[in-house]
Amino acid sequence: MRRFYGMMILIALLVSGCGSGSGGGASAANDATGTGGSMARFAIVGDKLYTLNRRTINAFDIAQPTVPIPEISQPVPFDVETLHAYKNYLYVGAETGVYIYDQSLNQVAKFTHLRSCDPVVVQDDVAFVTLNSSNGCHLDSGENSLQVLDVRDPLKPVLIKTKNMYAPSGLGIDGKNLFVCDGAGGLKLFDVNVTKNNETNKTAVTLTFNRASSRADIDCYDVIAHKGLLVVSNGEDVREYDYTRLPMVDLGIIRTKTIMQ
Repeated sequence: MRRFYGMMILIALLVSGCGSGSGGGASAANDATGTGGSMARFAIVGDKLYTLNRRTINAFDIAQPTVPIPEISQPVPFDVETLHAYKNYLYVGAETGVYIYDQSLNQVAKFTHLRSCDPVVVQDDVAFVTLNSSNGCHLDSGENSLQVLDVRDPLKPVLIKTKNMYAPSGLGIDGKNLFVCDGAGGLKLFDVNVTKNNETNKTAVTLTFNRASSRADIDCYDVIAHKGLLVVSNGEDVREYDYTRLPMVDLGIIRTKTIMQ
């Protein structure tokens, strides 16, 4: 699986060369420089590279990419899994919740949920989190769901809604299109509508399942959604799809398991 993550990093670098993008599978709405999958453990924001391992979250100065300079390293909880950058904050998915750090790597908040695997992406001050309780996550507990959080105030994340899923893993969002890998349920597409009430300071999110454009036949582990191009990865290959018009058009395999090795 580490070879697989390496391939996702390669794709992220390729996509980042196409223009201003995002980290962790979200849209160009945030300030990150590259586009990685939601299962990624790295994010690039301007001249900073942030990385995550089981022990620390780290910041590097990459103003000169050939000579990265370590800047900050902070210990992290034992259950951290994924890293996503949005605006001035880093969102770390973990088995017990979502940790939020500022760019100085100080933890500023945590949203707690049942123990499950947990990638997260953020767009328009709304975070989308998948929870997976399968054996593949080494848990076999918790729940299988999609959770939606209001993060307009990153110091006080608020749960907006929870949607039951089959066995979700990676996800990506671009505009009103939310793509979720849902195990045997395949690749699911939701139409997202966000309404903000500035008077009550509350956010409402409507998720409408786009059955006609979802693909139960697609084996899907993680996705990158970027300006009409969807990169879908699994244990065997990496494929591209065009979603500028729905239903999506299969553009074919761009990397195979043999190449990944």
